[in-house]
Amino acid sequence: MNRREMMYSLVGGAAMLNFGTAVAQTSLSGRYVVDALAIGGAGSVDGPEVLAAKMDALVLDLTIFPRALPQATEALAAWTARVGEAGTALHLIRNGQDFQKARADNKLGVVIACQDASVLGPSVISYSDQNLENLRTMHASGLRILQLTHNERTAAGDGFIEPHDGGLSLLGARVVEEMGRLGGLIDLSHCSDRTTIEAIGLSNGPIAITHAGCRALNSSMRNKTDEAIRALADKGGFFGVFMMSRWLTDRDTSSVEDVVDHIDHVVNIGGVEVAGFGSDQPAMGDDSPQASKVARLAEYQARNMGRPGAEPLNGHVTCADMDGPDRMTVLAQALDRRGYVALDIDKIVGGNFVRIFSDATSNA
Repeated sequence: MNRREMMYSLVGGAAMLNFGTAVAQTSLSGRYVVDALAIGGAGSVDGPEVLAAKMDALVLDLTIFPRALPQATEALAAWTARVGEAGTALHLIRNGQDFQKARADNKLGVVIACQDASVLGPSVISYSDQNLENLRTMHASGLRILQLTHNERTAAGDGFIEPHDGGLSLLGARVVEEMGRLGGLIDLSHCSDRTTIEAIGLSNGPIAITHAGCRALNSSMRNKTDEAIRALADKGGFFGVFMMSRWLTDRDTSSVEDVVDHIDHVVNIGGVEVAGFGSDQPAMGDDSPQASKVARLAEYQARNMGRPGAEPLNGHVTCADMDGPDRMTVLAQALDRRGYVALDIDKIVGGNFVRIFSDATSNA
């Protein structure tokens, strides 16, 4: 039996997992199935196909380069036009109630995110609120998740690849506060250790790491410390483990079991209410051979040799058994095999994200 034959069969709020002739049932208990970070532009997502893969919603990064104000404005406009099309199977998620609306209309929920606060423009925070005005405009257009930094330093703070960790900047602190006031989530997935801890400490509400691994299991600086996981849990936050196997294991092969190893660690350190999943992969999946994925990263590896995040690939980039759009089903089955009870599986595959997103956007 292949992976697609073992996909969730959802009826109302229930999910059924098929393992050959054996059948295990797990109630979704009104929860939702959400990939907390996927990539793809406005024209790259097929709502019916993703819904058929039994995902209710995706957090979708504004896949733009460079991540700057003009490009972000254009990408947000493209998304607004896409979800406004007649007959679209997409629903823009602005707050928690929108998950219910999307499901009722049989549409795929789309949460818009951006992985770099550079879209707010060069910092002028000591002179004016222009950066915050840019954030307000983007929030009004549908942006709901903003990562303070990608790999490198931004005007908001330091990313994990920087050799000197200066932490959160003046602008970064104001952005954390303003995003909380507007109703949205700050993402710390690529941030440095100090930026991560300082932003969590400053936040008055839920805060997120949508796609990362645990440094206790793999020493890459791309991954997060136990200190960060505990701090996140204390703020009622969210930690989405990704399927980027290059930072999950040093072994020559990888699978969904490596993802579950890291989820286990998040649960052991911060509790099951914190844990989730963010693929960091295309919304529709990417079934290209691992060798092709490795080849695509060759230039990045060479350019950043010896820097954090450019560790050897060991023949794989992602967990190949999760490369299809049915990755959430593969994950749910692996959690079931690992001994997680149905309610906790529901939380990890989407319930926790919906809860903290709803809390963060309650005034949006």
